[in-house]
Amino acid sequence: MNPKKNFIYFSDLLHFVPMDEASGKKNGAIVDMYALFDQTYPRLSGLMLRTKNGDRKIPWKFVQRIDEAGKKIFLGDFAGLSEPSGRESLKNEELLKKAFLDKQIVNLFGSKVVRVNDLQFLKEDTNLWLVHIDVGIKGLLRRLGWLGFFSALYEWLFSYEIKDKFISWKNTQAVPTTGATSLPCLQIPSARLSELHPADLAEILSDLGNDERVTIFRTLDNSTAARTLQEMPLNIRVQLVESVNPKRIVDIISEMQRDEVVDLLDKLSYSKVEELFSLMPPETLVEIKELLAHSWHGAGSLMNTEFAAAKKDVTAGEACELIKTEFSKAESIYYLFVLDDDETLIGLATLRALLLADADATLGEIMHENIVKVHVEENIKNVARVFFKYNFTVVPVVDDHNHILGIISMKDALEAVFPEMKEEAEG
Repeated sequence: MNPKKNFIYFSDLLHFVPMDEASGKKNGAIVDMYALFDQTYPRLSGLMLRTKNGDRKIPWKFVQRIDEAGKKIFLGDFAGLSEPSGRESLKNEELLKKAFLDKQIVNLFGSKVVRVNDLQFLKEDTNLWLVHIDVGIKGLLRRLGWLGFFSALYEWLFSYEIKDKFISWKNTQAVPTTGATSLPCLQIPSARLSELHPADLAEILSDLGNDERVTIFRTLDNSTAARTLQEMPLNIRVQLVESVNPKRIVDIISEMQRDEVVDLLDKLSYSKVEELFSLMPPETLVEIKELLAHSWHGAGSLMNTEFAAAKKDVTAGEACELIKTEFSKAESIYYLFVLDDDETLIGLATLRALLLADADATLGEIMHENIVKVHVEENIKNVARVFFKYNFTVVPVVDDHNHILGIISMKDALEAVFPEMKEEAEG
């Protein structure tokens, strides 16, 4: 038995045609549905029909059968239903479309997280229970009637199936709002915020007021907070750093890419930077101060000092293990830079080469010797030209002695040359 047959979507039900069971005639159009929120899972309790005589509430007990193949809902005779009782709502009963569709699921502090695109019901004959909230792109495409087209297009172009993205109703809690109406407001535990992609979470926090933003930001673990902070507009990063406990900020920025830390510190007040410096571990402080000392117009101001490098006599097997254990926080692990005994940069090994090489082969044997690099004082525009010319994603930065100091990503180089790109993305 296909388990999908046990479920039905709210967006589909809204397009079903209400029919009179006895006469087979159309009974108007469904504009919304009621549900009772007095159980673990809300149960459909009525239909809001648009008829020639106006909108009417029809209790769910009048639903005789649901024809999914024909997209019809057959109703018993409700002619004797009085108009006043036909409009009244029961206690804990709400209109679903009005209450949920396109609304935000909020966390415990009342801050928006994701948008409700559809609702999924579990079926048992004519009884329907709300069990999932659809917050994915698939739910939105279904509502717009575009799901079939886009599913086929994605499958054809990318061999990719658009996935459902549900939040189980049991992980939410319906509570009354404080407004004039008592519409349910969904809550999701703050711990689940860490399951969102940092870019999505950053966009959400950026839309909030500073007090709400700070409150939520404090609940994130250091790793999630660091990745989220990096995705936020620079002015909001500054606001957060000024509002959160300095010791906590030091713990968070220790998880950030070093070039992102330098960009942030450059925008903070002198007193705040000194306060953070006083709390940093000595090795981190030396590293960041060296980056800050480089010319703003030079490559050194863009580089990230977390990169993967190893000596030429290290084997491919040992290098793969190093990437997993020592370089997990590196900005890029697709290139392993190869050094001689004097720490001089002599080549690079791609991740592909490492995976395909014999485990006992040394880096000196499999590396590329002719590599493109930039000097630490190289003009930023010249750095960008290197990316345009060679189409690399990462370029190493070296000093006068050909010692590697860091790496620059294409994204950082382009944003430095074309700041309006970053401003538009952050806007």
